[in-house]
Amino acid sequence: MQLSELFTGQPDVEIKGICIDSRKAREGDLFFCLKGLENDGHVFAEQACRGRAVAVVHSDPIERRDGVVYIQAEDTVCELNRVCDLFYGQPSRKLKMFGITGTNGKTTTASIISDVFSARMPCGYIGTIAVRFGTESRASNLTTPDAQELHSTLREMADAGMVAVAMEVSSHGLAMRRVDTVDFDVTVFTNLTYDHLDYHKTMERYFEAKKRLFKNLKSSGTAVLNADDVSFEGLRECLHCGYVTYGVNADADYRAENIRLSPDCTAFTLVHGGKRYAVESNLVALYNVYNLLGAAAAMHRMGMPLDEMLPFFSRLTPVDGRMESIARGQDFRVIVDYAHTPDGFEKVFQYAREIAKGGRIYAVFGCAGKRDRVKRGVLGKIADKYCDRIYVTEEDPRSEDAADIARAILSGIGEGKGMFVKERYAAIEAAINRAQTGDIVLILGKGNENYMCYAHGKEPWMGDHRAAERALENRRA
Repeated sequence: MQLSELFTGQPDVEIKGICIDSRKAREGDLFFCLKGLENDGHVFAEQACRGRAVAVVHSDPIERRDGVVYIQAEDTVCELNRVCDLFYGQPSRKLKMFGITGTNGKTTTASIISDVFSARMPCGYIGTIAVRFGTESRASNLTTPDAQELHSTLREMADAGMVAVAMEVSSHGLAMRRVDTVDFDVTVFTNLTYDHLDYHKTMERYFEAKKRLFKNLKSSGTAVLNADDVSFEGLRECLHCGYVTYGVNADADYRAENIRLSPDCTAFTLVHGGKRYAVESNLVALYNVYNLLGAAAAMHRMGMPLDEMLPFFSRLTPVDGRMESIARGQDFRVIVDYAHTPDGFEKVFQYAREIAKGGRIYAVFGCAGKRDRVKRGVLGKIADKYCDRIYVTEEDPRSEDAADIARAILSGIGEGKGMFVKERYAAIEAAINRAQTGDIVLILGKGNENYMCYAHGKEPWMGDHRAAERALENRRA
């Protein structure tokens, strides 16, 4: 594409790619100088040009190099979004786009939509656990990719025959305006609870970031809102489009009644438009009832009949690291879950208590280093309320001492109930070796992540599910 096609009044210079990381600059790239929390892209413009970038978009005055076109813009992030959308052929306008945001439930809701809607038309997935479309599946770097990677991926999906895409939209991605030029058709809000205050600082700013997805939704789009959540009224007030609601307690457009929870499945009656539908799912716990309702409402608004989608709910592909049951013939339950927020902890522990039926509950978890410190003691208190024994361990300590993080968590745990076991596998093994018939072991925080973050960077980690499997196999040996 020619530079003149992207910017009015610019010369006919061929642009072969978009670049925001000077280390990855290639011949023919258009480089954008972005200002981040720690780095300023203006500093690295010269490096990008040495990598054969042919044009640079910048907001601050910059030293110029012969043979390179320089374009000064007031807002380089805005220009990046606009240019990426154009350069990759506006792919989101060719796709039916589902956007899912909220503190908890994004991954499961997006995965449900991708799996079930694909029965009607090919539907890709972008989110925390992977980027998936057709036979392609690859690891994701971020829950919500930067604008260049996102539009490039959407173009790949459209070219591969995808008709729809379900994607998670994080508060970080919204605050950093990564999806400003994505043409969403339906957006789903799961819930708003305490999280990411190390980045957003206040709940008000966190909520404002989430609102951005709905404020920017086109007038012909549809918002799908959780009517039971405290954020409902605030979201409804910011809309410029139509909306539908889902819930359990409120008189919602898509409502669950007669909910029946068991250790291995969930059943309820879905009420919509004066009709009642029997729902059975292999997903467990009350919060997954909400995820199912949100997904059903979104797909229904995009034209999939309820009676067509509901049979698929009984055989959904389990999401790795989300309420993943690890079974190796033992007579107690081992569950791996990504829960790492106060609300997520509360919901997982409530479910465990409901199905424990007198059995003991053991928990293994930690807290991330260089992240929200206030949350540590809060998670300890929640675990203390439900658990019989708690093993606090390392969980992406980064440059902090895992023992210091553990002390903050243990401050919320009653004396004698919690203990620090630094090495994560050893903590998982200790909990599993202690469990007896009817007990439940909850391994929380990492989910399916296969790395551990330290001061020097990422190191491979076998994953909580593999660690649990190994500990169970060693126990039987």
